[in-house]
Amino acid sequence: MALKEVSSEVGYINSVTANVRNVKKSEFKPFFDDLNAADCIILLGEGRSQSALYIGMGQMNKAVKTMVDIDFPGRNIVEAAPALEKKYDKIVLLVNSGSGETTTPKIVVKQLSDYIEQEKSDKFTIAAVVSNANSTIGKIGEKEYGHVVELKGRRKRKNVTNAYLKHGIMNDVYELSSLLLFQKTKEAINEEKGYTAVFRKVAEESTVIGKIVDRFVCSDKYHEVIDKLETRSRITMGGLGPARNVAKMTAIRLQHVKRAIGDEAYLSGPFAPRPRACDVLFLISWSGETESILGWCRAQKKFGTYVYSIVGNESALSRESESFIIDSPPTAFYERATFALSPLPLHLVERLNQRRFVLPEYIMEWWEHSVTQ
Repeated sequence: MALKEVSSEVGYINSVTANVRNVKKSEFKPFFDDLNAADCIILLGEGRSQSALYIGMGQMNKAVKTMVDIDFPGRNIVEAAPALEKKYDKIVLLVNSGSGETTTPKIVVKQLSDYIEQEKSDKFTIAAVVSNANSTIGKIGEKEYGHVVELKGRRKRKNVTNAYLKHGIMNDVYELSSLLLFQKTKEAINEEKGYTAVFRKVAEESTVIGKIVDRFVCSDKYHEVIDKLETRSRITMGGLGPARNVAKMTAIRLQHVKRAIGDEAYLSGPFAPRPRACDVLFLISWSGETESILGWCRAQKKFGTYVYSIVGNESALSRESESFIIDSPPTAFYERATFALSPLPLHLVERLNQRRFVLPEYIMEWWEHSVTQ
């Protein structure tokens, strides 16, 4: 049975939700049960896969760690393993890797796999979400201590140009699909519900996401942002905590397009440039009341920067910036904000294409693929 469209404005959103709803339940149940039984979950990913994992599994009612935490008990997983075994009864290494071949996750999975087999440890398991079950990380599902979910959405690279091979495709469908899957898995575990609740939640959330995305991309504020981005301007994406991962996912994709027209996109922080007139600052905050976020907003407006925001409430930030409100509980806000912001680079490419601005081939192929999803 065909799944209904949830977004009439952004085609790939329908592919995202369809991919998650089509996950094999026979694969997902042991994966879910493993996470549900854990008293410690270690998150592992790279780039936007990492951000999707961090956003989706944030605010969880379990001990959740990353290997870069200051209190992580070792320089690598092997060094940390004995200390973790003393503190926890069941530890899951949770991996998100679209290709299943990402460098750091692949190394860490191999290290932990060797440790489990050499020490005969029964406290560690490895759970992974990949787009290719036959990949190096995907094959961990063949192990007794491994559980793998295959999630469609990542395209194979083609030999188009050197630039295309260097930059690759921005795999929006896979990254957003994994985010949605992790988000609803977390919610079901927090609410002490079974694995079938995840699929009910995904179906319900898909409709909500579609409405939010359509409302945002049709808003005057969204078109104003596109207008600003096609000019000689820099954009800085900003947020704290989970919002920083939303900002990072968006900035990574925007910088491909902005660099192609001689500008830059930045993530807020020490490496972001000093503001100048006509630059764009885009802030993400559920409360809209965080003092440091408000400080960025006020300081940059004094320099003539255009400030936009996505917030979860009527707030100081919504009043002091050009703001779009996503009415949402904090546990779902960051996922929904990520979906809302995801079409920005694509619509910027569309605008530049209409102006007959020549863009690199890999960017045009990425845009054309997203349009046909």
